[in-house]
Amino acid sequence: MIAFDADVLTELLAGRADYIQRAVLLSSEIQAVPVIVIEEIVRGRLNTIRRAESGKAKIGLDRAYQLFQDTVADFSRFHVLAYDSQADHLFQNWKTEKIRVGTHDMRIAAICVSDDATLISRNRQDFSLLPGLKVDYWQ
Repeated sequence: MIAFDADVLTELLAGRADYIQRAVLLSSEIQAVPVIVIEEIVRGRLNTIRRAESGKAKIGLDRAYQLFQDTVADFSRFHVLAYDSQADHLFQNWKTEKIRVGTHDMRIAAICVSDDATLISRNRQDFSLLPGLKVDYWQ
């Protein structure tokens, strides 16, 4: 199983050709997204909607809602990896060990380790600090 981090998934969803070329080489059956990544992307889309409502976004409200709708549809293409008790236990252990990585990144990593998934990310700085995490770094 492979899991996309938000930094790579957003590039794929935006249609970045070099990322798409790499992703099509991976069977769709093994492509997954940790639920925390979905949370991060949905929060961003909701923030864009709120900014559009207040006239502070670079796009109109209609476009903001279309992006949100497209994003929800895009998620259906992937298997979603859950944040379960095993992932939470691993996350809590890493916190106890005082590993200095952001909460969301640490939860994403915990999901991947507990599901034996390889994470695809560009974030070498943080993910390289987490023991047991397999990462394929895309640039």
